Amino acid sequence: MTARSREVRPAEPGPAPVWDVINGFAAYWALSAAIDLDIFEQLADGPATSAELADATGVSDAADLTLLAQLLTAKGLLDTDGERWSNSAASARFLVPSSAASMVELVRHSPGPKQGWPALASTLRDGRPAAPITDALDALYPALVAATAATQAAVARGVALELRSRGLWDGTGLIVDLGCGSGAWLQSLLAAGAGADPATGAGADPATGADARVGAAADAGAVASAIGVDLPLVLPAAQERLAGHDVTLVAGDYLEADLPSRRAAIVVLAHVLRAESAPRAEALLGRALDLLAEDGVLLVADYFRPPDGASTDTYAAAVHDLTLALTMRASTVGRGITEPTLAAWCATRGAHTVAVVEPVPRQRVHLITSSGGTHGTL
Repeated sequence: MTARSREVRPAEPGPAPVWDVINGFAAYWALSAAIDLDIFEQLADGPATSAELADATGVSDAADLTLLAQLLTAKGLLDTDGERWSNSAASARFLVPSSAASMVELVRHSPGPKQGWPALASTLRDGRPAAPITDALDALYPALVAATAATQAAVARGVALELRSRGLWDGTGLIVDLGCGSGAWLQSLLAAGAGADPATGAGADPATGADARVGAAADAGAVASAIGVDLPLVLPAAQERLAGHDVTLVAGDYLEADLPSRRAAIVVLAHVLRAESAPRAEALLGRALDLLAEDGVLLVADYFRPPDGASTDTYAAAVHDLTLALTMRASTVGRGITEPTLAAWCATRGAHTVAVVEPVPRQRVHLITSSGGTHGTL
């Protein structure tokens, strides 16, 4: 036997990575079907057999319910003792519609316009999505901002706690939110300034999130005011959430809206930079910094994708951020944003990040101040 014949050949690569991507499509629609069938809501009352679930959800054949439940179990969304099905801990918290942390509407709307995905190759060739896709996104925005409200409120409460504990904000002054969406950031920051517990939102009405102390504090001069800017079709959601608060809502382009310069204690850019072209995103960051008072703080919340030229392992660890960046590209001119890009844009304008916080998993927020301010460096 020759040396060559004794060589061990490397194992042939298997198709698992390809199948994982293919099967991701089926897994998403399996989850969507489970939500439409109210499976997680039904199981919120306790475990059930396939026959019981089929009867409760209107599935004609319990065997089909079993097949769906088996896949959901394989994906970590259900548990079973072999006879009955129950919600996993994650599903009980995030997939039961009545849960305070429900992500049900995010499941429906986070992928963006469904027609954007089959057209992705055309979008990449043309450099922008076709008009029917952007029109569909415009129609989707009100539902999308409503779906993200609970998560964004939790992030904002955590950020408020960080700002107060780090001495970056005393709870007073003007708050400006560029791309205010549902108004969740403004509401949570105003509540923190008015004395609600920023960690829990204690003091807020559980049904609406409103806190009577916000209005009282504003009347007493403890909180100056807030301004939110967004598209006309989005603002009704913010108007409903912020009713009774001392907030001015401005409809229009956040790069063109008439806003007071150098007065804001806090400016919020939450998940808006990634949806813009690079020139508009940089201009928006510059506008936000121009609105800040001398010791004001800019909050930039986003899903930051890894920079170009990173390693395979870096990209593998950033599947969530990269997927959301491509989701943006499927229906907008945005490609997401990297943290080095954010740092470079800030540096050219005399600003820097003093802290990066993640009050909710996968929700990174940069706290940014003027380099000439008194808050130090990261």
